[in-house]
Amino acid sequence: MTSAEARQQAQEEELTLLVADNTAGYYGVCLELKSKTKPYKAQVRRGGNMVHLCSFATAEEAALCVARSPE
Repeated sequence: MTSAEARQQAQEEELTLLVADNTAGYYGVCLELKSKTKPYKAQVRRGGNMVHLCSFATAEEAALCVARSPE
């Protein structure tokens, strides 16, 4: 999924990709340079613990995953 496709999907699902002042640019998304193909990690806090949801090729895909999470 491209960045534009992820933004379009979020709009269709009426979800907001929360912008943040971090290297990835989105809340719940961090950039991990170890991975060349999927460097963006989606993560949320559950029960006081940080939980890794999945890794993605674009920050927007990861932000969409975070927006879809119940937290």
